Amino acid sequence: MTSIGPLFDLDQLNEEQQKKFEIVYNELKAKFQSYLEYKLNLPLKTPLNSEEEENEWNYELHRFLRARKWNIEHTIKSLHEMVQWRIDNQVDSILEDEMAIQRTELLRKILPNINHGYTKTDRPLYLEKSGIIYVDKILSDFTTEELLRCHTYWLELNCQRAKERSRQIGKHIESFTIVSDIQGCNMEIRKIFAPFKQSLYIDNNYYPERLAQMIFINPPTIFPVLWGIVKPWLDPVTKSKIIVIKKGPETTNTLLQYIDSDQLPGEYGGSCQSCSTAPNCIPVYDWSKENINEKSKKK
Repeated sequence: MTSIGPLFDLDQLNEEQQKKFEIVYNELKAKFQSYLEYKLNLPLKTPLNSEEEENEWNYELHRFLRARKWNIEHTIKSLHEMVQWRIDNQVDSILEDEMAIQRTELLRKILPNINHGYTKTDRPLYLEKSGIIYVDKILSDFTTEELLRCHTYWLELNCQRAKERSRQIGKHIESFTIVSDIQGCNMEIRKIFAPFKQSLYIDNNYYPERLAQMIFINPPTIFPVLWGIVKPWLDPVTKSKIIVIKKGPETTNTLLQYIDSDQLPGEYGGSCQSCSTAPNCIPVYDWSKENINEKSKKK
């Protein structure tokens, strides 16, 4: 382990996998060098380390190879497309993009969420109250492009959290866990299924093998109908990572299988005391204040 985090170990792969890795690596060597030069020339507040970037590239190749079932041709094509997408959308500077930061903060008020510690396997943990999303507010305040930009910001932030955790513990961490509380969810949410489907495309094509688990808790009676709409959009690997927990004591018991008690909010049966709003660690914005302000302005 170095200051840049655990180095990629080619010996973890079997002989056939090593050969395929080396073919992909050599085929994309010039592409990566050009991409690395582009990244190193970005006017970032936090300068990049070329050695760390090369190490991360090796992990990236490994993720894409796994996701493309070790098909060399598909992997090379996917990586070419991923690099070009990142350049075209200024993804490598998105965490310092003030507009992306501001829009993501607004979205957090509309869709309550928090990055909240780590799982038992040291994966970054993200909690979301999807069931109380303010659907009409999203539609009125965001374009589809802005929502996808916020989603990309969120992905990059959690990839960064995983990288930082790798440095802290000396073990490579590359995936994260999502807990989605869908209590209160209703058919209104279908209004934003179109951008949601587009966000899945980004996940599958540009961030493969990043999701560890997606845990849905407190599903409402309407959930099977909504799940029936979404399920065909998911690939088999993603489906295998999804867990749905029924309401009741099973919720806490199951969550504690993946998350230590001190990393879990009290409202879900944990003992987190590090958040200022504990035991309700996920801030829920009071939109009635906005309504009052709007009425005051009209007067």
